[in-house]
Amino acid sequence: MLVKSLQSQINPVDISRGLLIRTARSSPGGFAQVASRGQWINAPHLKLINDKLLQITRGELNRLMVFLPPRHGKSELISKYTPAWYLGMHPDKRVILTSYEADFAAQWGRRARDLLEEHGTIFPIPVKLNPDSSSAARGDIVGNTGGMTTAGARGPITGKGGHLIIIDDPVKNAEESMSTTIQEKTWEWYLSTLYTRLEPNGAIILIMTRWSQN
Repeated sequence: MLVKSLQSQINPVDISRGLLIRTARSSPGGFAQVASRGQWINAPHLKLINDKLLQITRGELNRLMVFLPPRHGKSELISKYTPAWYLGMHPDKRVILTSYEADFAAQWGRRARDLLEEHGTIFPIPVKLNPDSSSAARGDIVGNTGGMTTAGARGPITGKGGHLIIIDDPVKNAEESMSTTIQEKTWEWYLSTLYTRLEPNGAIILIMTRWSQN
């Protein structure tokens, strides 16, 4: 009787909201499901990636390479939902996201920023972006040291370092990937510019369609 009495006092809406919050906080994939209102589908290969992303968050893994053909959801999960979730759960950490062009990287940065602005209250400590830094290429969290910076491959990276660095398609297409010049410039940029921005014990994720063996 006591159990039934207590159950009758609980608002079903509160139960549903509690479940949504726990799901959103559980992983990047859980956040994607909630933020997309169920539109994001946790396919088997994305579930595997999601598990690896959790290993990175727990410090069990610090390097991850994801090679998939176009249109398989790798950027959607890793470059859109993961930065927003990561910063929401760790507002004092910083993310650097790079791609073959600064504008393309900034597009993912803008999407992650929009997610944080819309769903920032869902995290253990509600997060809010500083309006003075909420450009497509940069977003800092109010009251914390965390935030996100985007940049183009082979270009400069200004600002602070990154606890999580995401490299999303460092080459534009198959033709560019076959260029020895582009390969050498990209590798040199990685060593001399991007890698030097990695914070101690930080993680690097590379995602791309692997057009070339090199």
